[in-house]
Amino acid sequence: MADPVTGNLVACDLCGAKLAAHASYVVRIDVFADPSLPPTDGADLAGLDFDAAMAQIAAEAAHLTADDLQDGVHRRFEHRLCPRCHKRFLANPLGKPRDVRPASN
Repeated sequence: MADPVTGNLVACDLCGAKLAAHASYVVRIDVFADPSLPPTDGADLAGLDFDAAMAQIAAEAAHLTADDLQDGVHRRFEHRLCPRCHKRFLANPLGKPRDVRPASN
């Protein structure tokens, strides 16, 4: 079923259903390091050896891939969902296990 206006057809990234682009939902997830700085005062800065600190950071990063380094800072994901999967996603966006409680009458 192609979109009659644009001809765009997309697939739901969860169930694979094909649908017109205008009938789908876009889920965008940004994962990034918290930008707040740790508490620091003048004494901390005065006693810091910046060259040694940078050398240590470079040494720690040397064995990491570009993707590993990027993941430590920011990663963006974008997915298309059909209406049925969109509703399920909104009900449990992190996909956490749900407790099933036995019904009692």
